[in-house]
Amino acid sequence: MLFTVKGTQGRSTLDSITGLLKLLLSKGKIDALLVPKRYPNGKSVAQVLITDPQKLDGSDPLAPVQMVNAASIVRELAKEPVRKKVGAVLRPCEVRATIELMKLKQVSDENLILIGYDCPGVYNLKEYMRLIEKEKDKEAHTLQHVEAFLSGDKDTIRESCSECTHFAGSSADIHIAWIGTDAPSIVVEAVTEKGVHLFDDIETKKIEDLPARKQLLEKILVRRTERQKSTLEGFFDLLQPCIRCYNCREVCPLCYCKECLLKPEKMGYSSERYLSRAEKKLEIKMPVDTALYHLTKVNHMGFSCVSCGVCEQACPMEIPLGRIHGVFSRNIQALFDYVPGRSREEELPVLTFQEEELTDVEDIGMKDKLFEEQ
Repeated sequence: MLFTVKGTQGRSTLDSITGLLKLLLSKGKIDALLVPKRYPNGKSVAQVLITDPQKLDGSDPLAPVQMVNAASIVRELAKEPVRKKVGAVLRPCEVRATIELMKLKQVSDENLILIGYDCPGVYNLKEYMRLIEKEKDKEAHTLQHVEAFLSGDKDTIRESCSECTHFAGSSADIHIAWIGTDAPSIVVEAVTEKGVHLFDDIETKKIEDLPARKQLLEKILVRRTERQKSTLEGFFDLLQPCIRCYNCREVCPLCYCKECLLKPEKMGYSSERYLSRAEKKLEIKMPVDTALYHLTKVNHMGFSCVSCGVCEQACPMEIPLGRIHGVFSRNIQALFDYVPGRSREEELPVLTFQEEELTDVEDIGMKDKLFEEQ
């Protein structure tokens, strides 16, 4: 269901989005909003929980920076049912990660309203900080980035963003569309019943189709899909600089385990074990089993990874973790025709069994053993 909302159009796309959020908050449709908002100095953006519509001035969902994947904040906010209606304004990768956390019983859906929007992507953090220092008008920088996104992704955009094909995903309760809608106009898509009810008493105008939007989305999609052809040649060499700081695990929105089995003390390392391995191999690299750590993490998170790239941003050694997790996860997900966060009803492959899946990789060795025993 596509429609425009009366009284929300502003001077820019960002103004129109803010106008819509103010309307929902002032009408009592939502009691509190989690939304990205600029710091007072304008240089960066933080997630802020707002209950006063006037405090939405300065909010900037389109800012080309993502300090954290906000799904991790939603996990803290809604780990148990919330009393009042809370709206979370999220990028598509954050919406999808939140839905995966719902499936993993880490986020309660009760009174939580997911508000998604078309995402222009973000810069690498260092590049963003360099660019923002030059700008006097911080909002103008956001709008310039949006224009650059529409004309063609810049080389400085985060690699994970340049390969993302879910930039206009619509699995939230409502999705705010601005790509191909003639700025500053925005169009709202009510995806779920919860999203439809948000506008019960609000004046809207239904829209049947957006051909210009479809054409532009397809153009961007082709460009993004082509960029997904990156490989992991020299995989073990890429991991050589890893110092096992665990930053990638800490910022991952889907790493929720209270006890992490990837820590050395949990994997059974002891002084004797280190020495025994050193005696056997004559030398061992410390810390040990770095590749095993990363492969285990990919195996653990591969089904639900949304390729947001915050792991790479957090890495002090600048290892291309976004590319590593992206390549592995896309292959794992394609194997089961699963897209994380595509649907709340679609069960995780790791939690379900289908007799007809993976028939081309059956355990031939086990069949041969059974045949010999007979």
